[in-house]
Amino acid sequence: MIFQTAAGLASRYGCTVLLGVLLQRCTSQQAAEAPKTAKTDFMYQYSIIDALLAGAFDGNLTLGELKTKGDFGIGTFNRVDGELVVDQGKVYQVRYDGTIHEMADQDSTSIAFIKFFKADSSFTIQNISLDDLEKTLLAALPPNELYAIRMKGRFSKLTARAPGPARKPYPTLKDHLAKNQYVFNLRETNGVVIGFLLPGYLAKVNVPGFHFHYLADDHKSGGHIFDFMATELTIEVDKIQGYTVEVNTHPDFGRVNLDEDRQAELKKIE
Repeated sequence: MIFQTAAGLASRYGCTVLLGVLLQRCTSQQAAEAPKTAKTDFMYQYSIIDALLAGAFDGNLTLGELKTKGDFGIGTFNRVDGELVVDQGKVYQVRYDGTIHEMADQDSTSIAFIKFFKADSSFTIQNISLDDLEKTLLAALPPNELYAIRMKGRFSKLTARAPGPARKPYPTLKDHLAKNQYVFNLRETNGVVIGFLLPGYLAKVNVPGFHFHYLADDHKSGGHIFDFMATELTIEVDKIQGYTVEVNTHPDFGRVNLDEDRQAELKKIE
């Protein structure tokens, strides 16, 4: 591994900022770019994670509408039919059989997190596991903030999953995944990782900590990431200025129990 601490990160990649602050411009090219606007630097979310955990598997937001909110994001589709990945403005579905499909604007989502991605900093590393990478980022990034993270590179191994579609009456997400989760053990794959690092105070609304989805460059594999070993990885970090949540507009949202503490369920499936 190239580095394990914020100090190593700052010295190796030449950041001209105080130690440990990744979210400053690290190159003259980045510094010359126009500042991000509040409109584009907010994360938009449709529905909340506890509703999905409780079984609100349908929503009314079309993917066409979703794409007006950003060009980078993750989520799922109605009936929890696979994993949703938004990369460079296109929406992809990773299905339970491992196939990838670019989705039409009229399709809908039951939950999604999206923003217009514009990196504040970037760096490249070699030979690092997901666990070590997450520890390094947590040591370097100021806490209590929101971050969008895009990573592109080569992975010697990567473990991901996708759920099969649910049937009504819908169970909880934990119970659905217990019978309808399909795991993919990928080897020597090139692709992009899309995701977020969010603080603990957003629990019940979103997923605290790291949440990543994968899309292979050849669009033949992907899914919700459990683990990986990266041979070489370019990491871009985009600090998020704010956060907008739209309540799920489907009638099922009003029928699920949102009073229960589902954090233990979330940890098991994430």
